[in-house]
Amino acid sequence: MLSQQLIAATLGSLLLGGGGGSGCRTGQTSEQRGDKPANPTVENQKPPSVELKVLAEGSHSSITNPFIAVVRDTETYAALVKLDGNLPKLAEDFFKTNVLLAAFLGERNTAGYSVEITRIENEQIQIDEKVPAKDAMVSQVITSPFKLLSVPARGTRPLSLLLHGPWRQSLRPYRVTSGDFVMSGGFAGTTKQFGLEGQVWVIHQDNFVTFSFEIFGHEVTEGRSLLGFETAVIKSSGEITILRMTADSLVDSPNSGLKATVAFSEADNNLSLDFRSLPSMIADGYSGTGNIKARIVASAPKP
Repeated sequence: MLSQQLIAATLGSLLLGGGGGSGCRTGQTSEQRGDKPANPTVENQKPPSVELKVLAEGSHSSITNPFIAVVRDTETYAALVKLDGNLPKLAEDFFKTNVLLAAFLGERNTAGYSVEITRIENEQIQIDEKVPAKDAMVSQVITSPFKLLSVPARGTRPLSLLLHGPWRQSLRPYRVTSGDFVMSGGFAGTTKQFGLEGQVWVIHQDNFVTFSFEIFGHEVTEGRSLLGFETAVIKSSGEITILRMTADSLVDSPNSGLKATVAFSEADNNLSLDFRSLPSMIADGYSGTGNIKARIVASAPKP
């Protein structure tokens, strides 16, 4: 079994680490809500496999609290557009090759603030708040900066984010108390069952919940994990679903990714997720099912 010390160290380095990032900033910031470049600009050109393209950015969004959304399907994006109707329209086949990353900074008392997103080492994407200089002359107007980017999907690989500022402070940590997963498939009809442990971080916004998974299989030799960020939609019925997410290394390749149903209980102190592979036409592919239960960490570590 992985030690709690190893899990804690991994959490610190993957999610809350303070390593410096590199990359160029976008050159334009729109002062009009929902404005977007006529041609998407390249946020960072190295390497091409993780090219980040700005789809929209501005200083005024209907989403006025810090929030991050990672969207892999049209239905989830349609729900996000309902929350902020000035987000851009995407091509019908956008999610066949792309993941959408949306960062909302929340309300600020003046102009001059923006969302800064750069790619750093190990294919991580760093998200930070850019603040005006202390001696800068800025308009005294309420703003709510945001930025939307596309990231090449590369199958169902996880999207690793390094959050700073208000996003980092808004995350709520849950520690996994129990978890199991069963993977099967392949030409030989392989079946493997293993326990899960680790931690999940949560950030809410209206009818959305975004999760940062730091989940590991008990068996060290297998090296199985579920890492990265995924966003769920809360339907009017109260059902919470991640419609499409990565399976990471919980399921061998090839696989079609996972779907997850989510439930909170005891005033959001308890969290449970049930995972199931999405339907697939992949010959000799792999699939899996599993679940985790987690409890909120009473004293969250200070950022």
